[in-house]
Amino acid sequence: MAVIATALFVVLTAMVFEHGTALIDRDMILSLRTEATPLLTGFLLAVTYTSGKLAIPVLLIFAIVLYRRGDARAAAYYIGACISAELLNAILKHLIYRVRPHGVSPLLTSAGGFSYPSADAMLAVVIFGLGALLLTCSMRSAALRLGAVGAAALFVIAAAIARVYLGAHWPADVLGGVLAGVACSAFWLGALWRSPEAAVSSP
Repeated sequence: MAVIATALFVVLTAMVFEHGTALIDRDMILSLRTEATPLLTGFLLAVTYTSGKLAIPVLLIFAIVLYRRGDARAAAYYIGACISAELLNAILKHLIYRVRPHGVSPLLTSAGGFSYPSADAMLAVVIFGLGALLLTCSMRSAALRLGAVGAAALFVIAAAIARVYLGAHWPADVLGGVLAGVACSAFWLGALWRSPEAAVSSP
């Protein structure tokens, strides 16, 4: 999964760097904005607030729950994934230096710095997606696990859509953020499952 997501991210990044997504990015923003309603705007503002302002509190809660459940190693790997995702995003933004959309749709939320890849989308995958996956690994009910991970996936999708709808990102930005988040999460999850402690504790 990490290899596939990384390969797709590299291809998309090359297209963005060569302005290969400019036309479809603009068309998708305009198409999405035709569906604008006050109710939808309010909902997506709440989503983007959760994925941005509440990301750190959620990270800490997930890490504490993992630790108190007796899985300090998973908590440490989870924190490592979140920190590395934040650092990687900052590096990628300054390497690609893509400007945010201006004059295409109204900017309805605060946004600064470079645009690609979307930090909100990338960190939503790692903080909420990976966090939900780790927290549900020990659940006996397959339906409950599927429901929790499915809810996290829907939130990531909503967070990605929100950044475009609210005028903070191009569509390619959020797709790149999701791909980078999946790659980062899969790398850390694989490292966790391959660790000597995991091998010893496995049945």
